Amino acid sequence: MRINKLKPSRLTQPETYSLILACGWTIVIVISLLASISVHRQEIVAIAQNVARAYIDKDILYRNWNAFHGGIYVPTDRGLSPNQFYPPSVQERDVITPSGRRLTLVNPSYMTRQIYEFAQKKDKISGRITSLKPLRPENKADLWEESALREFEQGRQEVSSVVTEGGMRHMRLMRPLVTEESCLPCHAHQGYKKGDIRGGISIRLPMMLFGPAMGKQVGLLWAGHGVMWLLGLTGLYTGYRGLRRRTEERDLAEQELKRLNAILENEATTDSLTGICNRRKFSGRLHMEIQEAKRYGMPLALIFFDIDHFKLVNDTHGHETGDNVLQELVRIVTGMIRQTDIFARFGGEEFVILVHNNDVRTGRELAEKIRSRVEQHRFPQIGSVTCSFGVAQFYPDDTVETFIKRADDAMYAAKQAGRNRVETRCDCQPGAA
Repeated sequence: MRINKLKPSRLTQPETYSLILACGWTIVIVISLLASISVHRQEIVAIAQNVARAYIDKDILYRNWNAFHGGIYVPTDRGLSPNQFYPPSVQERDVITPSGRRLTLVNPSYMTRQIYEFAQKKDKISGRITSLKPLRPENKADLWEESALREFEQGRQEVSSVVTEGGMRHMRLMRPLVTEESCLPCHAHQGYKKGDIRGGISIRLPMMLFGPAMGKQVGLLWAGHGVMWLLGLTGLYTGYRGLRRRTEERDLAEQELKRLNAILENEATTDSLTGICNRRKFSGRLHMEIQEAKRYGMPLALIFFDIDHFKLVNDTHGHETGDNVLQELVRIVTGMIRQTDIFARFGGEEFVILVHNNDVRTGRELAEKIRSRVEQHRFPQIGSVTCSFGVAQFYPDDTVETFIKRADDAMYAAKQAGRNRVETRCDCQPGAA
């Protein structure tokens, strides 16, 4: 009998399984952190764009106010120089008030440039008006502005990007300046007409202005994801310990089951008194040997023997002494056969030996040696015993039953001939008596 069990699903070893989960969780956290930082950076860029737009909206509003009034007069006593790029058509560029103050006319572009220069000294936010055909050489467009101005000619209403200049990152944003009626007095001589794009107004915003806010937010993201990561690992470790405990319990149960199965298998196939194969195990082994012999044409010989007058031994000296005789006989025979031969107790005092890959002649020689050795051996309490042997040759048409029967018949022939001898059955067809 064999104990059967339901096989559970095969799990990965707890250490490997938990390590894979921990690595997967770490990858998820890293991806989430990087994605969150990326989203935050995009939000910072969007905020910088909105700030730059607010600056330009404000500046355009001031320009429109100035243009609406045809320019404004500003005192020249605080370092403001008259705009030397006004065309001759502009009259009354410089005036003197009745009180003697000197004033100069400041048009929208000149005012905007002055404001940008003043702002740059305070907060490093710079802006400027530029054109592909500037009046002032200082207003010549740089490469980024040239690209933006050409996009305006294609219909774009705004161009922005984050660029690195002078080792620093800046948000640059630019919008087109459309020629209006108030612009013609100064720019008509350049060929501009109302509605033409004559340039652009741009803002350069240092991204470091948003550094503290971004650094704080990134720090919070790191802290939050770190806590999530540790909580996840704690949960995985708890699960790992539980899984490991259950796995160890399962392994112990499997080991115990294997041990019990081995005991049952041994009890089912081994003779409990002598420790050699029992009849059931021998029949199975003999069946496999016969199949192999038929497939490869190998010879086999079968020795069948028992102890002469063994009943008298039990009746005279007791069954315990008889058991000792059987055990001593097995020890003798085991020392005389090969490991490839199969030795079994067939029942009571009957034994059988399958001589592997040898014919009946070799089997008879082995049987004779065993017979002689047993006859000369001195058994405790009873002295000597003898055995009768029958040897049979294997034939291709043999079955387990016919092969054993022929050897058994040979053994009985030995008993009828006087016992303590060897008889063979190899010169007749399988199944013959």
